[in-house]
Amino acid sequence: MTEIDFALNQTKDTEIIELVGTVLWNKASDINEFSELSQPEQTFIYIDIFESELIHGGLFDFFYNTSGAYAHEIMEAYDVIGANETADLVSQAIKSFPELPVPKDIVFRRFSMRALETSIETKWEALEELFLNSKEDIVSLLIDYIKLHKTYFEY
Repeated sequence: MTEIDFALNQTKDTEIIELVGTVLWNKASDINEFSELSQPEQTFIYIDIFESELIHGGLFDFFYNTSGAYAHEIMEAYDVIGANETADLVSQAIKSFPELPVPKDIVFRRFSMRALETSIETKWEALEELFLNSKEDIVSLLIDYIKLHKTYFEY
């Protein structure tokens, strides 16, 4: 039984997600870069990054930190798993930037953030509320995605 099979055999969805995340972050650490993971594995990681940033610091912290470099990939990741409402919310946050795509370089991204209107904090806070109150079941969608692409998650 592989580690992914073990994770998928858990009874609680949150345990599945936590175990898959542990496996993938360990794998990324072993190969020194998560960009070397398979595309389905990267999809999981992008969503994991965003969910963590959103819960711990909100959209401002997400864009301000290194995670903001993956804004467009995160939007695509939600779209790929079928979380269209969430992908749309990420898109709305991204469109706040004066120039697109959102800069990958942290210095340029932070400089762009200085040019944002002060009302952006209010907009981002409203989007955060929409994320947190969404009825879209990201965990179930992500588990279905993992099951569908299980062979790409082997470690």
